[in-house]
Amino acid sequence: MKSNTSANRMLCVKRGFTITELLVVIVIFVLVVGVSVPSFKGMLESSEQTLAENQLRVGLSSARDAAVQSPSSDAAAVFFFQPNGRISIVTCVSVGFLIDDEVPAGQIARTDVKREVFVPLPTTSLIQLPKNYSVRAYTPSSTVSGSNNDPLVGDANGWYESIQLMNGSGSSSSATAHWVFPETHFFDQSQTGSTLAGLGWQRQSFMVRFKNGTGELDSANRSLAIVIDPISAQSFRVNPPFSTHRLDQKSDLAAAVRQYLEATNLTGSDLADRIKVLGDVSIDSVLVRPVTELAVYDERKLIAGLAAVYPACDAPNRVTGTVYADPATTATTGPKLDENLFAGPGIGGASAAIDRWIEGRLSRGAGAELVESDARIFTLQRYLGQLQELQIKSRS
Repeated sequence: MKSNTSANRMLCVKRGFTITELLVVIVIFVLVVGVSVPSFKGMLESSEQTLAENQLRVGLSSARDAAVQSPSSDAAAVFFFQPNGRISIVTCVSVGFLIDDEVPAGQIARTDVKREVFVPLPTTSLIQLPKNYSVRAYTPSSTVSGSNNDPLVGDANGWYESIQLMNGSGSSSSATAHWVFPETHFFDQSQTGSTLAGLGWQRQSFMVRFKNGTGELDSANRSLAIVIDPISAQSFRVNPPFSTHRLDQKSDLAAAVRQYLEATNLTGSDLADRIKVLGDVSIDSVLVRPVTELAVYDERKLIAGLAAVYPACDAPNRVTGTVYADPATTATTGPKLDENLFAGPGIGGASAAIDRWIEGRLSRGAGAELVESDARIFTLQRYLGQLQELQIKSRS
């Protein structure tokens, strides 16, 4: 009995793992993790890119539906971006026209500039792309404004005049085609009073426009328009005309703006006030132009691609989360690329390098291999407004 009891006890003792066995298990685990993590990362990135493209389709479809349902007003998908935020697509509808001849101090005077005015449609949901994913629009040659590095003395239309400034030396001109970013909130929000109220000329973006009733893509209309987008800042609203016309408090913004545009009893200073509240100079407005080609891409991969030419471009600007500088550092000049990211070769030609990366034409040097780009370029079908991918590798 004693012998059997001892044997049973020995059988009950758990045998431990040897060091060799533990090492084998650890090696196998490391190998499995090494194989699976890149695969999982790739799956996640692919999923995010698909989501970004799907959200773009949803945003465009929402705007087209609004145009189909409207008997008299065109609709548009307008693109917005707040620093360190996400690209938003907002459905907007036309509410009238404004004769806009107000300009910042020192800018070229203009007269009788007629611009259509759009406002967000409150019945539609805000569409957002995944974080880090961006949309740029293709602007054909001679469609951006300005031939001078200083936007205050450039073309009075002022649409993306800052492309000149972004390149520092002015190596990029208004005659060159570009892929532009939604510069809707790259203004210094620490400014106050009349200074802030007049910074609206720094807010620029683009839209995809659809004809009312049919929903057909309005590809022939390239006229500049104004989108009313009241900001949250309050300091400039304590004095007329902004205290009289509180766009930020309107429950029905479309009706309020339409009524203001259609008012026929305005003369003299009242007409000037309407321009200050609704025109290009107003901080509550965004200057836009219709486009027909869009690029969807990961901002992180853009920065990684630019690092092949600009070694200092190793991370986005901490404030904006993009290649743009902190607006607080460019208060008087408007949106500008972050010069710290383009140190070494210098900021001259940086926007052109971004254009080449978008189109898959950026190389590491003369005759060198091309830098990988994940940007996907789309045009829109005329009648249904659906996205159609383009392969563009040879634009100059």
